[in-house]
Amino acid sequence: MQHLDVRPSADSLVHLGSDVLRDRLSDLIRRYAHQATADLAEAVVAHIDALYLRPDFRLDPAEQCAYRRFARHWHWLAARHGQGAGRADICLQA
Repeated sequence: MQHLDVRPSADSLVHLGSDVLRDRLSDLIRRYAHQATADLAEAVVAHIDALYLRPDFRLDPAEQCAYRRFARHWHWLAARHGQGAGRADICLQA
């Protein structure tokens, strides 16, 4: 498993390709399953956000909402560790 920065921002990750972001997201989630920390949960959120912001990452409205719910869940996990995770975007049905 490669070493990943556990405090990246979505802006610092947006230059990565969708496949790389998905691979790194999978690695982070596996790491979190073994060692749950706020930093890892926040890194998962950053990777979800970066993937969601990619211009080549097209989703239908239901999938967009699912990604936002997924990110909110990881925000909640980070907050559970007592460090908070910033704001959680709300997905509204159009």
